[in-house]
Amino acid sequence: MGVPITGKNGLIYVSGTEITGANEWSLDIAQDTIETPQFGDTFKKRIAIIASWAGSITAWLHQDSKVLTNAALAGVSVALLIYPTKLDLTDYFSGNAIFSANLGGGVASGVNRSATFEGDDTLTITGFS
Repeated sequence: MGVPITGKNGLIYVSGTEITGANEWSLDIAQDTIETPQFGDTFKKRIAIIASWAGSITAWLHQDSKVLTNAALAGVSVALLIYPTKLDLTDYFSGNAIFSANLGGGVASGVNRSATFEGDDTLTITGFS
């Protein structure tokens, strides 16, 4: 049994560029299903028909990085690579995704940027043995 991974050493690349100031990410994998009931069933039965994936990234705004905003403005899917920890670069998630972005801040907080994304085709999960 391995040691649990903490989020403090994550590493994210969008369009081949590291997201500087990143401090949070999420990845959701879903499976669309259809119900397949038959006469006499007492519980619903389902079959999986198609998978999808989506998620989000949050980062502090840095003057040198507009990667998330540019990904949202691109209007096409871009490469996404998420390493849960940069201490083990053999475990990662990768695929192409379409981005939307949000920026904001306030008097008593730093300016942050966040992005949501929807997977475009297959999500590849490498490692995690």
